[in-house]
Amino acid sequence: MTFNPADRILRLEGAHLQATHGKGLRELERELERQAAGPDFLDITYADTHRFPPVDWALEEFSKAASGSGMTYTPYRGDAGVRSAVAGNVSGLLGLEVDPDHEVILTPGTQAGLYSALAAMINPGDKVVVPDPDYITSDRSVRYFGAEVLSVPIVWEAGQAPRLDLDVLRAQLAKQPKLVMFSHPNNPTGAVFSPEHVNEIAQVILDSDAFVIIDQLYCRLVYDQAPFAHLAAVPGMRERTLTTLGPSKTESLSGYRIGVAVGPADLIRRMEDVMGIASLRAPAYAQHVLARWIKDDEDYVQQRIGEYQALRDQSMTALLEIPGVDVRRSGGSAYLFPSFSGLRASDQEVALALKREAGIVVNPGYQFGARGAQHFRICFAQDEQVWAAALVRMRAVLESFPMAV
Repeated sequence: MTFNPADRILRLEGAHLQATHGKGLRELERELERQAAGPDFLDITYADTHRFPPVDWALEEFSKAASGSGMTYTPYRGDAGVRSAVAGNVSGLLGLEVDPDHEVILTPGTQAGLYSALAAMINPGDKVVVPDPDYITSDRSVRYFGAEVLSVPIVWEAGQAPRLDLDVLRAQLAKQPKLVMFSHPNNPTGAVFSPEHVNEIAQVILDSDAFVIIDQLYCRLVYDQAPFAHLAAVPGMRERTLTTLGPSKTESLSGYRIGVAVGPADLIRRMEDVMGIASLRAPAYAQHVLARWIKDDEDYVQQRIGEYQALRDQSMTALLEIPGVDVRRSGGSAYLFPSFSGLRASDQEVALALKREAGIVVNPGYQFGARGAQHFRICFAQDEQVWAAALVRMRAVLESFPMAV
């Protein structure tokens, strides 16, 4: 029998990029994967967790659970005791009281939380609003489930605070989408919306029937002592918002594969149904690390913010010295999203050249939406000396491209 892939898998090929990039999304990504790397290889699509390891007690809690104090087979939505601790800690973070038995589910990373929520909500033909640019899997996950993507630009002009284009958001909501889905802080740009703008977004959404999934994976990693507003805490939004959170990035616990989703009981119950056939549960021993997450790591996180902010500023200075390159100052996350619109080059050409000639792997802008064109995403959470040398190599490659006319 010949293998025939499902339609939803074929949609992941990203044929919509053919018109602008000459190839589909996955073909472009595979081409970049095949490109041989130059010397001093450095993958800056993610943080260096050796330079920035997890808090000391993480391994202790994992080992304790694996040595007999933790369940091997937990309920699908996670260990009840861990969920109780998580609900208490997350309640303080979000500013609203969370029910551990009905409003919390532990997932194999936040990615699984996003997938489970979409699987529980989206039918083929539904419409989903997604900012442009946004998280690398947002657009493709919506297409995978057969839904239509309705884009809303993130507007971030020089000297101005970042914002969603509310006029476009209203127009897209008039098309009666089932869902609005976005990351905050924004991945890939690091944009953090002001509390006033978060409230504006909420008021526009409250005038519609749309539900919201907001990925707040980096909400504890915000710079310059800026305030951070949680969408679910806006009056009227709690009942129609799923918030995904986790310790994989700020706290360097990526390898533990644990995440948290907080939302209305009916949706959490349906997400549990999806987990029951997809992964059964988050890794059982790793779940126990979450009991101390937020509660016992505030000093650690504050130190992390200071170290990352210094690396952000170093990166900004270096990038802005390169002719044809511009970049907005990340307000949160460990990412910058430089624009090279002053150069005569495509996303793919720059990404291939950086890997081939400088040994540097970046995320090309096309992975994040149409407005990602002539951008690339970098994670600046790297060893300081290694990063300084990488920025020099990056500049040499970018300066080899001709300036745009």
